[in-house]
Amino acid sequence: MSRGVDYAKLSVLVADDFSSFRHTVSGMLSSLGVKKIELASNAREAIQCCEHKFFDLILCDYNLGDGRTGQHVLEELRHRGLINRQTLFLIVSAESSRTIVLCAYDCEPDDFLMKPINARMLQQRIERLVRQRDALAPAMRALDAKEHAVAAQVLEQVAGRQTRHAVAAQKMLGTVLLSQGDLDRAEALYTRALEVRQLDWARLGLAQVRQARGDLDLAGEWLQKIVEENPMFLPAYDSLAENWNKRGDRLQEQTAVQKAVEISPLSILRQKYLAIVAQENADLVTAVVAQRRVVKLGRLSCYGAAEDHFHFARLVADAIEQELDLGSDIGTEAINFLKNAKDAYPLEDSAACSVHLLEGRLHALAGRKPAAQESLTEAEALMYEGSEDIVLEVDRMHALFALGENPRAEALLNDLRVIFADDQRALERLDVFLSEPASASNSALVADINREGIDLYNHGRFDEALACFDRARTLFPRHVGIHLNIVQSLVGKLKETGRDQETVEECARALRRAGRLINTEHPQYTRFSRLKAMAHSAMGH
Repeated sequence: MSRGVDYAKLSVLVADDFSSFRHTVSGMLSSLGVKKIELASNAREAIQCCEHKFFDLILCDYNLGDGRTGQHVLEELRHRGLINRQTLFLIVSAESSRTIVLCAYDCEPDDFLMKPINARMLQQRIERLVRQRDALAPAMRALDAKEHAVAAQVLEQVAGRQTRHAVAAQKMLGTVLLSQGDLDRAEALYTRALEVRQLDWARLGLAQVRQARGDLDLAGEWLQKIVEENPMFLPAYDSLAENWNKRGDRLQEQTAVQKAVEISPLSILRQKYLAIVAQENADLVTAVVAQRRVVKLGRLSCYGAAEDHFHFARLVADAIEQELDLGSDIGTEAINFLKNAKDAYPLEDSAACSVHLLEGRLHALAGRKPAAQESLTEAEALMYEGSEDIVLEVDRMHALFALGENPRAEALLNDLRVIFADDQRALERLDVFLSEPASASNSALVADINREGIDLYNHGRFDEALACFDRARTLFPRHVGIHLNIVQSLVGKLKETGRDQETVEECARALRRAGRLINTEHPQYTRFSRLKAMAHSAMGH
């Protein structure tokens, strides 16, 4: 026993791909008196050890040699509940690059040790962590038992003793109080901490209290100040993104997530978040890039899923249809990702159906009609009449439209509008195929965007109006009114600034896109004809 730590009772796992390091550390632990030591040479062995045994301490190398890292091990152990709050997890690494260190800290291990390590360094770190764990153990047990009031009471006692564990107890107590909505006590705790010193965790906690009270502007101001003064403090970006979300500013929300991803690019969950919010902001280029990272990170992460591959394929197909320049091989990359999903995950019929439908859509967009038709046939063989799986049906309609089977697609769309007439979430998904949204939420969204764009147009701010309408077009690609607004804005810009080649070409493309969606029976055909004549005049045709 040394300085209150009974090493003979500790159970320790050492995970490292180098046997020499495993045995060196094992020797250091033995010299301290540790008797229960197990060794793992890769991530799989480390996780298997934890499936069958509780460890007080896990010393895990960041680079485990087989592709998976200590970060992946920690994520999976927590995700599967193979460790509890009392297991101390230390990441050990020879990697000193800022990205690796920040990514390691981002997954919140109990500590991070830089190689090389020696016996004295290891002993000091273990004794500090074990003593702190033992001091907080009653609270940890209470939290594992979901007895939050008991945990808070224990933590308050530890925090009030002015020992070296007081700060750790304060931080944990703040988190508990916030999670339980006890905002008065949380605010008092953080305020007291800040009276002593300006600590980022306390500043963040106080901002989170304000946010929970609905004082979003002040909370956002505080969070912004935290990230400006400490740009590496990742939890503040997460709260800032949440703040912008609550304030309804999705573009600022995306900016906050993007900054966090730039600092710590290996977080698959944050990359998923970025892909979703970028897609909702009609920023398909950012969404595709983020989702590609999700798929690649997911190969080694417990958070990887077949749906990640499907989402990438849908984003790529949307981008191709929007004529975005993502490289000539992007469609092939998406098809390869779908094949990888079949190899990497067991797929039920509905998932296999998604693969065929997405392959069919991508083949059709690349002009490979026989392959597209074959994929569609395989998918429909797995589907049944009257299916109420809206995700599959939307994929099916995309494939039909891409193949040019518009009558079948329109008939299916009409059927689905009847089937899902009372399901607003399903109607939102169908809105991408409609010239006017069927859902109340998207009708309101289109009205807002149009109002903003028209106001910008009326003030001669044509580029801003075009950005506004273009975002709407990405969200609702078959909305005739939005396409006509784009043409009108481009005509206004050409008249105002003169004929530059780029705007002329964009105007011609916008006119072609609108022309593909409208016929002589459409209520806006007269407007289209008038704009067509104005556009040709403005372009000098």
